[in-house]
Amino acid sequence: MNDNKEYNFKKIESIISKLIIWIEILLALLIVLTIALSIKDLIVLGITVFRTEAISSYEILQVFLSHTLLLVVGLELAIMLISHTPGKLLEVILYAIARKMLISSTNMADILLGVIALAIIFFIDKYLHTKDVKKGL
Repeated sequence: MNDNKEYNFKKIESIISKLIIWIEILLALLIVLTIALSIKDLIVLGITVFRTEAISSYEILQVFLSHTLLLVVGLELAIMLISHTPGKLLEVILYAIARKMLISSTNMADILLGVIALAIIFFIDKYLHTKDVKKGL
């Protein structure tokens, strides 16, 4: 009877795991769909940069870069949801920090903290992160 309870528990656990994976795939698809729809905004911003005077185009270019990097972070997040590897998590964090540094750093302390954070991520990737196991081994 105890084996029957354990079997039922494993069966329920398997069903829940599969449901979670399908929800993650659905969320990844929604992220990709939203990003695809946002490309229109990038095109409009790119055209606006060329039509505006040099002084005003700086701000528009900054918005363009911010929007582009946010879409890249979103794409990396979608990949991370599907692949479930530590390397993808490090890439998402790397792009998020790079975006923060490039777009909204207001002083040298922000830039210094960003550089330190990037150095930590590269250290983790090189020395602590075991690379994804090669298929076939």
